Amino acid sequence: MLRSSKELHRSVEKECTSMMQSVRIIGWSTAVLSLCLILSEIFTIVSIPMVQIAVPGKMYPQTISGTEVLAEMFQYDRLWSVYSLVYFLVVFAGSIQFLRFNAAGRMILEVACWAGIVNACIDTLRSYMRWKQMQTILSSVSALTGISAGSLFPLGIASIVLSFLLWIVPTCGMLIYLRKPALRALMK
Repeated sequence: MLRSSKELHRSVEKECTSMMQSVRIIGWSTAVLSLCLILSEIFTIVSIPMVQIAVPGKMYPQTISGTEVLAEMFQYDRLWSVYSLVYFLVVFAGSIQFLRFNAAGRMILEVACWAGIVNACIDTLRSYMRWKQMQTILSSVSALTGISAGSLFPLGIASIVLSFLLWIVPTCGMLIYLRKPALRALMK
């Protein structure tokens, strides 16, 4: 009986040590990734892609309505970038609290994961709509120039699906990790 309680104590201690290491790995990874994405969003907000969007409309006046729609989409993308900047600032703050073994940090990250799943769906829809508009413009330009651009169709869809999976898979994995009873017990 005494031996089994010692073994139980060792296994609990080992699990606690393992969970503490995983908190550090997940916390630091989340903090560093959040900082990188914060910098990326700041760069996106200060860059001006409108100049490049206007080029096909100037070269091929038949595409002017399509480029205007695309320019409007990119204006909405700027709003999305501001939202993303705030989102990643919250995730960064949550990861710092998580590294301090604070229950609020775990809760912030869990809520951020649910928001991340919604973000993935919205971002995928936005990407598809933008890609579809670019395909319309590209078809108009290729019809005027006689150059076929049909080989880009599967590449656009593949990149949209890949970016969706790059959002969803880590987010769901993180959500499963954050809901572990052992982690909840550690973060009380």
